[in-house]
Amino acid sequence: MSTNISIDKLSSEVQRILQQNAGKITEKVKALSRQTTIELTKKTKQDSPSRTKQYKKSITYKKVKETSTSSIYKWYVKDPKYRLTHLIANGHAKRNGGRVEGNFPLVKDVKEAETKFMKGIEKIIENEY
Repeated sequence: MSTNISIDKLSSEVQRILQQNAGKITEKVKALSRQTTIELTKKTKQDSPSRTKQYKKSITYKKVKETSTSSIYKWYVKDPKYRLTHLIANGHAKRNGGRVEGNFPLVKDVKEAETKFMKGIEKIIENEY
């Protein structure tokens, strides 16, 4: 769509176009953030230690805040198993001496989720403009 716009009205016209697309982009990014959080939760449940399966059952997420421009989700481990997260990630001393190495794939899973989220945002913006 090509129209002739005077230089005086260029700024207001650009702002109008950006505001039209901002609502669409915001809704898609909100949906993407929810989907990314769900996938992160599933992935960490799969990769977590499964000796008793109680730790896996405690991994969850919740919506912390939602406004017209954003939605914030929190990944966490429910009480009382949240205390194990630090020990699993960083390792710990054994009862009879020695040490258990830290082995927690959360860092890898979070990096994958961040990468996927950023690529998804870029794709959303490219499709809108």
